Amino acid sequence: MGKRTDLTTYDYRKKRARFLAESDVCHLCGHAGADVVDHVHPVARGADPKDTSNWRPAHGVKRCPTCGRNCNGEKGARARSAVGLKTSRDWYTG
Repeated sequence: MGKRTDLTTYDYRKKRARFLAESDVCHLCGHAGADVVDHVHPVARGADPKDTSNWRPAHGVKRCPTCGRNCNGEKGARARSAVGLKTSRDWYTG
């Protein structure tokens, strides 16, 4: 089975649901309501989709209810460091 099809298995979907239930704060914009798992090191570039240490919550299917962005869609298949999106936390100086 290829890596992309691993993203549709029952086991993967169950782990993803559990992961998002534990934390729904998007790692890209810093707002709650994340609905997808972002792979920091993209699966399209060879990362193992089942490696949970590479998972971060993000907005994707549903846009962020606070800033309206499709954070994971904007990121695409790039590593997090290449994106340049500012998060709420980046703006916080207190």
